[in-house]
Amino acid sequence: METRLLYNFETLDEWQPISNGSRFLFTGERTNENGVVMKYPNMRLFATKPFGMGNQGYNSTNSLSVSVSFFRRSYNFFDLVPTVQKIIPGKAQTFDVWVWGGNYDYSIEMLFSDYLGYTHTLPLGSLRYIGWKNLSTAVPTFIPQSEPYVPRAKGLRFLNFRFWASPEERADNFVVLLDYFQVVTDTFRESYDGSDIETTLGQEVGGSSSEQYTEGGARVVGEDEGENTEEQ
Repeated sequence: METRLLYNFETLDEWQPISNGSRFLFTGERTNENGVVMKYPNMRLFATKPFGMGNQGYNSTNSLSVSVSFFRRSYNFFDLVPTVQKIIPGKAQTFDVWVWGGNYDYSIEMLFSDYLGYTHTLPLGSLRYIGWKNLSTAVPTFIPQSEPYVPRAKGLRFLNFRFWASPEERADNFVVLLDYFQVVTDTFRESYDGSDIETTLGQEVGGSSSEQYTEGGARVVGEDEGENTEEQ
């Protein structure tokens, strides 16, 4: 088992501008009750991190702040999509991410695709709290992360975070911060007479197999910042 960092929220370049959401997603400027003009949707970096991260905090300087607004109350949602949708090394067991909540009645979930092309949704929980929390979820065993034929390892691809609003929640403003998204994954691959052939075949096939059988992958937590990160 290894703990690997997927996204550290250190730069805005990691994430696409917010454009995918429900039909009432507002784009533009709004003047709040204090006469301040606010731009939506908006992403910016805060030079802060959760104190609860402990030793992980050595690898974190910034957190990503996301603000959105909607035209009206409804079952509103929006997606936070990475610029590079990374394939998870090994067989993912659990995911966790630090999320700052402002006591909004929202929930957060993660979307993944498997090697067959099916999309899976993993809930992280409610955001109706104040301050930082480490939200986590386990990967159900029915989600396929391998097949019986070589090359067998087939990692999940992280697609995006999705935020859902309660239909009773205010629509004009929502703020959330995120930091340090990581996975606990089983990267063990048995060694057998001819296992090098499986590695070669995996690299040739491409897709999720190519990522699984290529040295590197998402950065192991604790490695120096200069180490390579997984890229498509």
